[in-house]
Amino acid sequence: MWRNRQELAVDTTFNFVMNHGALGDMISSLPAVIHGRRSHNDILKMKVHVMPHQVALVEHLLKPYGEFEVCDIAAFPLKRSQREDWTGGPIACNHMQQNTHTRNRVHMVDFAFNCLLDAAPNNMQERSYPQAALGPRVIDEPYVVFPLGATSENKLFKASVFVPVMEWCIAQGYKVVVTGTKMSFVHKQIGEFVSAKPIEIIDEKDKIPPALAAQLIDKMEKTTLLELRDLLGHAMAVVAIDGGTVHLAGTTDTNIIYSLTTAHPRHRYIARFGDPHYKIRYVVPRKLECSFCQSNSNLIFWHDFSTCFYGDNKCVDALHPEDFTNGLKELGL
Repeated sequence: MWRNRQELAVDTTFNFVMNHGALGDMISSLPAVIHGRRSHNDILKMKVHVMPHQVALVEHLLKPYGEFEVCDIAAFPLKRSQREDWTGGPIACNHMQQNTHTRNRVHMVDFAFNCLLDAAPNNMQERSYPQAALGPRVIDEPYVVFPLGATSENKLFKASVFVPVMEWCIAQGYKVVVTGTKMSFVHKQIGEFVSAKPIEIIDEKDKIPPALAAQLIDKMEKTTLLELRDLLGHAMAVVAIDGGTVHLAGTTDTNIIYSLTTAHPRHRYIARFGDPHYKIRYVVPRKLECSFCQSNSNLIFWHDFSTCFYGDNKCVDALHPEDFTNGLKELGL
């Protein structure tokens, strides 16, 4: 609050706690953090607590937007009982207690504004992902990146879909780079219980035909998050199903083919420079009534939508390679 050009300063430190830990959730929370910084005098010190492997990335992404202290969340007292004598300033978390709030039909940036600032973004510019400089290019030839990993079967990039798209890219003269990891971590907090829960990542890399596999550049398990961002940012395009890597690509200027299955694009779009269609094409299942189950659900709260209600994951089978290649053509490839 301001009066006569002077801000009412009640606290000198504020803590943004990214206690969920998932990469996409963290990145979609950064517009709210940036808005908080822009709205306050530099006297207010802002600390951003993230997973240890995300610290360097977040420092880099926030650097153009003001003064922040990015901290390893492992040192933060997440349990409420540990904060009885807390004097480190107010705390805002990008996650709600179970049965308190639903994000099924809410855009993730809006959800973060709600949780972290008790506010809503006013426009697409405030919803836009942060942009920062890229590091050096490590692949000289033009290339397209395919992140293959998924945390659930209904977000799995199937070989029957991505192989024809890879073959099309190679036929156009592009190298194909595959990325991914075998393990990820999120924080789970129920009452006083807090832990970093490992999540096994699945993929269909082993179903790539040997002749095609021999032509790929394999970067799986070979980059830090900052290095992965550079790899994405220097690519001609990134082709992916909804997941942390496609949101990381959203912090760069690269072309993106962004496929969604359980959520509608209106709830998971990536805005850059105030435009949710900037250098991006959205690919969705064809002619499937239950597509976007998460976006279509009114009264199913706190289901994580990692399992299919019907048990067959038809949404990933209803993706078509032609929709991906058509999107690449529209983006100029």
